[in-house]
Amino acid sequence: MQDEGFLVKSAVSGEEGLALIKKEKIDLVLLDINLPGINGLEVCNRIKISEHIPVIILSCRDEDSDVISGLEIGAEDYIRKPFNHKELTLRVKKLLIRSGREEQSSIKTGKLLIKTDREEVYFNSREVKLTPMEYKLLEVLGNKVDWVMSWQVLLRKVWGYEDWEGGREIIKVNIRRLRKKIEPDPSQPVYLLTERGRGYKLAQL
Repeated sequence: MQDEGFLVKSAVSGEEGLALIKKEKIDLVLLDINLPGINGLEVCNRIKISEHIPVIILSCRDEDSDVISGLEIGAEDYIRKPFNHKELTLRVKKLLIRSGREEQSSIKTGKLLIKTDREEVYFNSREVKLTPMEYKLLEVLGNKVDWVMSWQVLLRKVWGYEDWEGGREIIKVNIRRLRKKIEPDPSQPVYLLTERGRGYKLAQL
């Protein structure tokens, strides 16, 4: 991958990989299922709970059940070994584009417009007044439209806490407040959606 212009960092075990993700800024993870220590599926599960990083699983296992397990845990793609190097590079590039790792000056979905360069929000061309924390929460979700983020990830990205007993509740409260300001019908949200057991997302309309 380095010959394609990517900066690659490697880990030889599940524990080492998780420690590397905590330490470094990682844009995408290529993950083998058969790892010493914590296996790849468990590593993927932990990444999706505590981080918001795209994952491509690489594995010699070709049973449909293995593919389904990897995708259900949250992996964005599953490539069987042996694989074509050019195909892998293409999938990595597409996933990075899809995950929105590039900076955006504005985010638009349906009638909702977030001007990140001005920190302004408009719905149906009318400006919506948000508190700083409400805006930050909406911007974080908007930077990854249609991607589900756990409350732990949102707590860290918006409030800067790794763990906090009241974190889940403060996310719920702010999501509820945002819905009152940007949803046509807050009781039937179409923009800020809850994925039960997984987290929240800003839907692409």
